[in-house]
Formats: sequence, C-alpha cells, structure tokens
Amino acid sequence: MAVILEEAMRGWMADHQGLREQIAERGVDRFFSALVPAQPPTPAQLERALAGARDEVFAALSADAVLDGLPNPPTGGGDREALRSSWLSLNPAWGLPAPPLGRGLSVPRLAVAAAVGSLLGMMLLGGLLNLTLGLRGVGMLIGAPGGAAAAMYAVGKLAESKALRFALKSLMGVAWTADLLGATALGFGAIWGRLAGVGLLRRILVYAGVVSLLAFTRGSTQYDDRAYRKTVRDLIRPAVDCSALLLCSLSAGRVETPPTAALDAGLARAIQELHRCDAAGLPTAAESVLLEARRMGLDGVSVPPRFVQASQAVRPRLRWSPELAQHYRPFGLIEEGDTVIVEDEPVIVNGNVLEKGLVRKQRS
Repeated sequence: MAVILEEAMRGWMADHQGLREQIAERGVDRFFSALVPAQPPTPAQLERALAGARDEVFAALSADAVLDGLPNPPTGGGDREALRSSWLSLNPAWGLPAPPLGRGLSVPRLAVAAAVGSLLGMMLLGGLLNLTLGLRGVGMLIGAPGGAAAAMYAVGKLAESKALRFALKSLMGVAWTADLLGATALGFGAIWGRLAGVGLLRRILVYAGVVSLLAFTRGSTQYDDRAYRKTVRDLIRPAVDCSALLLCSLSAGRVETPPTAALDAGLARAIQELHRCDAAGLPTAAESVLLEARRMGLDGVSVPPRFVQASQAVRPRLRWSPELAQHYRPFGLIEEGDTVIVEDEPVIVNGNVLEKGLVRKQRS
C-alpha cells in the first residue's frame, strides 16, 4: 500500500510541475508588487511582501481544483477544511534575504552622462579630424560612441573612488582659498576689476563645474532588482515544491472530520427559551433547563435550585472515606475521617461519573 501511495504521489508531482511553476511565479509577482520599484526595500516592506507572497502561494495550492486532483482527494467540505488546516499548521516559516545594497549612479544620471559625453566626443574628435584630414563626419561618427563610453566610465570611477573625489575636493579648496585670499588682499573694491579679467572668470567657471560634477557623481544606495528577482524566484520555487509535497503526503492519509456532539432536542429548546427570556422570567426558564437535565439522567438536580431559595444554602459536609474518592477530588491533603466541605458537586449522568466534584478539608 505504501509503495502504491508513493508512486501516486510521485506521479502527481510530475503531472503538476507546470502548475507549481506558475504558482511560484505568482508568488514572485506578489512579492515584488509590494515593493517600490527602483528603491531599496525597508524591513517592513520586505515583511509585507513575504507575507503576501506566502498567502498567494498557499491560496493557489489549497484551491478546490487542486485538492480535488490529489491522489486521495478529500470527499467533502469538512475534509477539505481539515486538510487545509493540517497543511497550514505544518508548513515551515518562509525566510527571504534582503537584497545586497551598494552605492552607485542612477540610470537617469548615467543617461545624462552618456548624452553629454557623446556631444563632447563628436565636437572634439570631429573637429580634430576636420583640421587634420578634413573628415569631420568620420570624426563625429567615431567620437559619439567613444565620448559616451568615456563619460560613463569617468563618472562611474568618480562615483566609486573616494580617493579621487577627495583629491578633487582638496585641489578645489586650495585653489578657491588662494583666489579668495588674493581678492581680499586687493580689497573688495577691486574684486569687480579682477572678475573682469578672463583668468579669474574662467577659474570660477571651473570651480562651478567641479562642484557640479562632484554633486552629479554622488552615488545613492542602489540594488540590482533583476538579480534580486532571480534570487527570490530561486528561493520560492523550492518552498512551493516542499509545500506541494507536504499537501500530497497529508492527502494520502484519511482526513477525518471530528464528530460533533449530538444535542438533545428538548434540552436545545429549553436553552433557547432561556436565552430569549427577560430578567423576570429567568427562574422559570432555568427550571425548564433543569427539568430537561433530570430527564436526561443528570443526578443532583432534583432538589430546588439555590437561586429560588430564600437564603443561601449551606454547603454539604461529609466524612472523608476512600469510597468518596470515586466521586470527589480532594483539594490539599485529606486523611480518612476528616470532615470535608463540598465545593463542587460531581457530574453524574445515569450513574456514570462524567466529572468528579471538589472537596476541601474543614479547618477548625
């Protein structure tokens, strides 16, 4: 029998391989739908994305169409719910790593660098070949991709090299300080005259260009979403296969619905009347419930109930003996012959003790 079930499970897993791959892709899509595109996810976003992907996979694997196709499918709605409950409780927790983060330039900045580098390459190489060989078109054709590649390489190196950025900042600071001290020595009234000179104006433009370049190449936290998507897919697929195998294994055994206790019709009617009555009719409705309990064989309810007595009833006192242990549980140490007070009466139906009562020793 075990060999037959194993073969059936193996065949079901092979026949539904495509379904498991589709469910895994749905889980991956659900995971990334909870993340903000092109932005590193926060721990809270990762937790929500993981919970959403897990719910998507579990809902797809426990659909009625999938359960009906199992080697030993559940026969009714109760069996389906019992199988789902057992399967969900035995599934291991999911865990997905956070994406590896690094500092780099965004795609729009790289596009701008490529465009500027292409224009500069066409201007420089086109002009150079035009002056030397008279081949402006060839120079522009070669200079466009060459300038774009050179510009992207340069801004990439400047973005990741701390030493190069520190050197540029230091040189700019020294040069700016020298110009500022020279202008101060001449007097603020002469600054406008210095600005009219071509040399200082060019240096100021260079300073502005270097500052802009440093700000432009300041990298931000980035991650490769394509590589991370592949990592998530490689981790979700085995989890889907494991969950599907667990579901198939549980279906191989009989999933039984726990039997429901039968409720007597007369007792059920008396309980409904008790629920519907007002405060004034509570004693009458409660007496109806007690009558039904006596009819069903419950012992100890033949005397008038305590709530209809004029005064509080005194709790019974008994002399402890080994025979009382069949109906009562002692609270604390009680020896034979001790006087005990009945705290709770036993529940006895047709002579059978369903639940023992409780007694405690009377302290003198």
